[in-house]
Amino acid sequence: MMKCPQALLAVFWLLLSRVSSEDKVVQNPLSLVVHEGDTVTLNCSYEVVNFRNLLWYKQEKKAPTFLFMLTSSGFEKKSGRLSGMLDKKELFSILNITATQTRDSAIYLCAVEAQCSLVTCSLYSNSTAEALQV
Repeated sequence: MMKCPQALLAVFWLLLSRVSSEDKVVQNPLSLVVHEGDTVTLNCSYEVVNFRNLLWYKQEKKAPTFLFMLTSSGFEKKSGRLSGMLDKKELFSILNITATQTRDSAIYLCAVEAQCSLVTCSLYSNSTAEALQV
């Protein structure tokens, strides 16, 4: 009996942010390809003066789907095979996808929300996000 090779999953992600131009959010890796059944870790680091929340989204075709919001450091949030963790001291978050499946192929978005007033915050222009919009 012939076995089919494991399906490859393309996992792309970019980030969005709602912070001022002095703040920044960095993703690593920008894209990756994994085998079905693998575990994937996506990293999101940030430097935000008035940090409020970190949000994770999944975008398959149209508008992104909200996965979860992280507000407390060291707390791990789980949703099925997905889990996220936030470290406010080291200024980063990770998103883990365990036992990957072909339906996990998507763009994953990390968004940072800053606490602000009308005077202190503006929409952060992210060239990566703009370049990937079609």
